[in-house]
Amino acid sequence: MKLLENILLAFCVASLAIGVHQLYYYEVQEVYWILSLSVFLFLIYTWVKSKNTEKQKVETEQKKKQDNKNKSKTEKQYIDKESSNYTPPKKKRKKRN
Repeated sequence: MKLLENILLAFCVASLAIGVHQLYYYEVQEVYWILSLSVFLFLIYTWVKSKNTEKQKVETEQKKKQDNKNKSKTEKQYIDKESSNYTPPKKKRKKRN
C-alpha cells in the first residue's frame, strides 16, 4: 500500500467511527454529512487503489517484455557458434615476476 492509500483509508474509518458514535446522540439528518464524507473517502480510496494496480500491471508487463528482449539477444549470440555449449575464451593472466 502506498502512503496516500493508507491515509485515505484511515480517514475513511475514522469518519465512519465518528459518524456512528454521533448517531447515538443526534439524529441522522445532523450526522449525514459525516457519513457521506466517509463514503466519499472510501470511493476515492478505491479509485486510487485501482489506478495504482493498473500502473503496476503495466510496469510488470514492460519489464517482462524487456527481459524477453534481453533473452533473445543472448540466444542470437550463440546461434552462430558450432555448438550450444560454447563458452567465450578466458582472459589471459599476467605472469608474475
